[in-house]
Amino acid sequence: MLILHPPATLPPLPPGQTVVLEAGLYRGPWVITAPGVRLVARPGAVLDGGGKGSALTLSAPGIVVEGLEVRNVGPGDDFYEPDAAVVLYRCEGCLVRGLRAQGVTAGIRVEQSHRARVEHSLLTGTQAAPGLQAYRSDDVVFRANRIANFLDNLYVEYGERVVVEENRLEGAKRYGLHLMFSYRARVRDNQSQRNRVGSAVMHGAENRLEGNLFAREVGPLRYGLLLQEEWKAVLRGNRFEGNTIGLLSLDSREVWLETNRFTSNGTALLFARETDRNTLTAQRNTFVGNLHDLAVDDPQARVALRGNAFDRAAPLPVPHLPSSSFALLSARQPDLSLFALSPGVLLWEAAEARVPGLRLLALADLEAQSLPPPRPGLSAAWLGLALLSLWGGVWLRS
Repeated sequence: MLILHPPATLPPLPPGQTVVLEAGLYRGPWVITAPGVRLVARPGAVLDGGGKGSALTLSAPGIVVEGLEVRNVGPGDDFYEPDAAVVLYRCEGCLVRGLRAQGVTAGIRVEQSHRARVEHSLLTGTQAAPGLQAYRSDDVVFRANRIANFLDNLYVEYGERVVVEENRLEGAKRYGLHLMFSYRARVRDNQSQRNRVGSAVMHGAENRLEGNLFAREVGPLRYGLLLQEEWKAVLRGNRFEGNTIGLLSLDSREVWLETNRFTSNGTALLFARETDRNTLTAQRNTFVGNLHDLAVDDPQARVALRGNAFDRAAPLPVPHLPSSSFALLSARQPDLSLFALSPGVLLWEAAEARVPGLRLLALADLEAQSLPPPRPGLSAAWLGLALLSLWGGVWLRS
């Protein structure tokens, strides 16, 4: 075991060496190229990156870094190679646990580092580059991290079997959670909220999202979650709360939506089309307090609704249509969202909910469950969401 005291520098290390950093300030940047090294920081140990480049680079298998605080990294904000607190490059099976890096350009960058893990770390940024990023790395685990104020708080590209769980993601300049070209990812029990756009899973296949919270994404075309050109995605037990759009499905096929809860969104579930059609099965989901439960801007969409619960479903033995004719119309003519709360539209939707002869059955749920309606009265937030739906629809079409 090697014990360092400030202002010591990092000496050449043999494979498998354990290094303990006592409290104090160390001057970086540092590079570790020996496999199996274990770097353990005592409380108060800080690595200063010197304001140029990345502070700590790990480039060998099996390296472990625990409890380190990093500050003063460089300003380089290239999306794929930003200056970061820690870089893992070809660092297979490496572990970073309990890292603290605040006010940094990028937090932790993982590249070509299969089976790497980042756990229980606290990262805050300058909104210039991704916070926790994996590129061309399979079987990576990102667990129980708190990440805020980066360009994308958590970004994964070209990863297979990546596990993203129990992370808290807030205040991103763009996406809280962003997966691109990922296959069989497992995204569980994360909280993503108050980001500039929302979260997105794009151009992947067989990804599973379970038990996550996507909340309070309010603004022009902000959504809790975007599924874009996803194939065979499974969403189970997620919560979509207080978003302009809860879930936006864009050209996604064979999506399975089960036991999710949509609460107090402008539009809970929106289908839109660019080049392909959406196909989705929604079963046993709950819709409460949304301005619109379902809207469609995809004439070729194939949506099967089975046994979902709606606060607007009438307690009558007739199919429930969660998308009113007005919701369908306003999805295609976004300026009509301004009239969503007008007395005429409210009366028409009330009539549709109760008179079978006025129903459009193409999107009906034949097994819908009726829920108690929310408290009477229309909140100012609903009016704001109606206006934001207008701007979001215009942006989507631009």
